[in-house]
Amino acid sequence: MSQRLKKNPLLFYIQKHRREFSLGMFFLIVTNSLDALYPLILKIGIDQVTEGKAWTDVIPTGLLFFAVMAGLALTRYAWRTFFGTYHTSAAEDLRNRIFSHLTKMGPSFFQKNPVGELMSLITNDVQSFRGGIGSGVLVLVDSFSIFAIVLPLMLYLNVGWTLKTLVFLPLVPVIIWKVTQLIFKSYKTQQDRLSELSGISQEIVAGIRVIKSFVQEKIRLQIYNNKSKEFETTSNRTAQADALFMPVMEFGVASGSVILLFVAGQDVLSGVATVGTLVAFQRYIQKMVWPMTALGLGLSQYQKGMASFSRIRDVLDQESDIPDLGAQEIKDFTNLRLQNLSFKFHDSNQWVLKKISLEIKMGQKVGIVGPVGSGKSTLLQLLTRLYPAPANSVFINEIPIEQITQRSLHSQIVLVPQEAFLFSDTISENLAFAGEDASEEISREWARVVDIDQEIDSLPQKYSSYLGERGVNLSGGQKQRLTIARGLMTRAPVILLDDSLSAVDVKTEQAIQTKLKERDNSQTQVIVAHRLSSVLNADLIYVLNQGSIEAQGTHTELLQSSPTYREMAQIQGLL
Repeated sequence: MSQRLKKNPLLFYIQKHRREFSLGMFFLIVTNSLDALYPLILKIGIDQVTEGKAWTDVIPTGLLFFAVMAGLALTRYAWRTFFGTYHTSAAEDLRNRIFSHLTKMGPSFFQKNPVGELMSLITNDVQSFRGGIGSGVLVLVDSFSIFAIVLPLMLYLNVGWTLKTLVFLPLVPVIIWKVTQLIFKSYKTQQDRLSELSGISQEIVAGIRVIKSFVQEKIRLQIYNNKSKEFETTSNRTAQADALFMPVMEFGVASGSVILLFVAGQDVLSGVATVGTLVAFQRYIQKMVWPMTALGLGLSQYQKGMASFSRIRDVLDQESDIPDLGAQEIKDFTNLRLQNLSFKFHDSNQWVLKKISLEIKMGQKVGIVGPVGSGKSTLLQLLTRLYPAPANSVFINEIPIEQITQRSLHSQIVLVPQEAFLFSDTISENLAFAGEDASEEISREWARVVDIDQEIDSLPQKYSSYLGERGVNLSGGQKQRLTIARGLMTRAPVILLDDSLSAVDVKTEQAIQTKLKERDNSQTQVIVAHRLSSVLNADLIYVLNQGSIEAQGTHTELLQSSPTYREMAQIQGLL
């Protein structure tokens, strides 16, 4: 995160979009100047009429009045266009920074930060920040410029009237300061509660089938209602603080209209002041209501924006535990080697993997088996740097993995995870997710490899069929086979299959393995499996037990050397 952005986000985006901001401010000040000019023209016109001037004298004044009003329309359009571009562009930039930051973070980050809260951050908080540096700043500049333009004109018309009608003005800054501090604290709390509400909402919607299966609708509804009530309470507190501005600001200045009746009435009746002067002065008092009100509103909105930015900054300040600092590029895969690899999660004292040493060569088919919790999936995630492996413990082509750029690493190794994830898009687009050709011909070719082409053809729109969220309209086996095909379409030299065929039957699994073998013998395959039938024909099988390698060898060798493997084979009817 840029230090300039972190230190002063408003100044950062003003400098980044200085043209749009400057033009917006320029046309705003021109607008306020024209808006302050027309009461004087109105005064002249009224005085001309009351003094019995000829219509030939009044008509030029009327034309000047309409010209000023036309100018107002044009300049208002201009400042809204330029200033709108400024704060919209700033919000887009910040939103992209957040999204880019999230893509660089590892799984541990998302374990600490619920998805719902991150979604609230990238939508609600960014929008609130946009309001702070956009309309918040605009209102402040607007109020100060009107004050700076109108007050001298009021003094020009009548110094005595001005001093008496604006007598409550000095109280305004003190009230503003107190209330804005209250708003900052209450709004930050409000956004925190909104993030929690978004998180529980996302969780309930995503898990609705589980909730219904266990008949937990009422309990989850109560949890949701509690979070919603907390958000409502904090929102009301913020609204109460906001509500103080309008009556206080309007009373401080609008009371000037009442005072004007007493101090100006006699002057007009005695002829010291004209009716036009009284009308113009009354218009200026009305205009002074807005700067005093806007001053509070602008500071309130700016404080809300800064409260939201503080939440954004907290997330952007979190550093990735898998920084992409490597400079080495890999073009051709030759081997993968682990050397005394030990690993534990940052919030745990228990080792998940202990002194793992192994080597996988190009073109090999390697199986990794073992009981639940033995570290198989974690091992694959370390090979793709989803988790940070200790330095000099994982080597690709004898280069430490931390010295390889992540783009280069992922071009060589692709992981098909245990949980099949599909996007709300067509089957073709899901298969070509890695950027390959999305044509039906290419998609069909890889669908045949994973034995799902006939099932796709049975759908009404075939490969153009849209999948529901996470592929909800497909079975578990269909989703797994599509994710395998998606991984194969990357044409990466190494593919890691993390129990990716657990939801298909043995016959389908054997058909897929046969087609994979016929398709490409040069691709290196690392297969994690609980079902030993998935690795029977592997060149080498590693047996993990309690985070360590218990044994290695072929199926036949492991039946003799590994008690864990032999027990698994016996349970699965392979003995």
